[in-house]
Amino acid sequence: MKEIIIFGDLPIATKVAKYVSKRSDICLAAVVIGNENPRNNDPWDEQLLIDYAKDNNVKVLTLDEIAKSEKIYHLGISCRFSKIFKKDVIKKFTLGIVNFHGGLLPEFGGLYSVVHTILSGSSIGGGTIHWVNEGIDTGDVIKRCEVIVSDIDDAYDLFVKTQNALIEGFEQVFDEIITGTSKSQTIQQLLSLGYPNQYFDKNSLDGKRFIKIDEINTVSAVNTIRAFSFLDYPPAYTEICGAPVELRYRKDDTN
Repeated sequence: MKEIIIFGDLPIATKVAKYVSKRSDICLAAVVIGNENPRNNDPWDEQLLIDYAKDNNVKVLTLDEIAKSEKIYHLGISCRFSKIFKKDVIKKFTLGIVNFHGGLLPEFGGLYSVVHTILSGSSIGGGTIHWVNEGIDTGDVIKRCEVIVSDIDDAYDLFVKTQNALIEGFEQVFDEIITGTSKSQTIQQLLSLGYPNQYFDKNSLDGKRFIKIDEINTVSAVNTIRAFSFLDYPPAYTEICGAPVELRYRKDDTN
C-alpha cells in the first residue's frame, strides 16, 4: 500500500484527495493544512480539505511533525499549498513531492500567474505539475497543462480554466507519477527550448492597475482591465480630474 500525504487547503486539494482515495493500492495517510480559513475562489462545490479530512477521519499533520518523524511516505502532493517545503520534509517521501502551480513554468513562476499571463498578452496560459525542490517553482516539470487564453477571458475566467486543466493533467500523469515512471524536464531544458524564465514576487503588481486616461483605447489597457477583473479584488483604474475611476471588464451578451 502506497501512503500519500496531500498538502493544501482548498477544494482543488479535496478533489485530489477523493481521486487518489479511489485507488485500492493507495492510502491517504494524512493531510497538511496551510490555512484552515482560506479565501476560496475555486470553481467547484467541494469541501475545504480540512473539512474533508475531519469527515473522513484522515489524520491532519504539520510540516514540523513530518520532519521530526522517522516515518517515510511514498509521495506528497501539494495542491496550491501556501508554505515552502524544506529538505527535512522533502526527504520523507520516497518519490518526492509534486506540486500544482497556477501558471506555466518557467515563464510564470511565483505569484499572480493568471494576472501576469493576461498582462503579457499571451494566447497560452495554464498551470504546471512539477517536482518540488528547495527552491520556489524551480523543480523538474512533469506536465505543462496548457489552455487557450481568449481575447475575452478575464483573470477569473483564466483561473477557472487553469484549475480544471491542472486536475485533468494530474489525472493523466498520476499513474506514471505513483509508479515512479513519469518523465520530466528541468527548467534549464525548457529554457534551452526558448521558454522565457520569469518569476513574479508579492510586489510584482505594484503600479500595474493604473491606466493613463489617454491610453484607455489601447489593447494594452484592455488587457490590464481584463487582468484585474477577478471577482471582488481591486480592479484597474484611471484618473479623471485627479479622482480615481475604477475600470471593470464586462462581457456583452454576444460573448
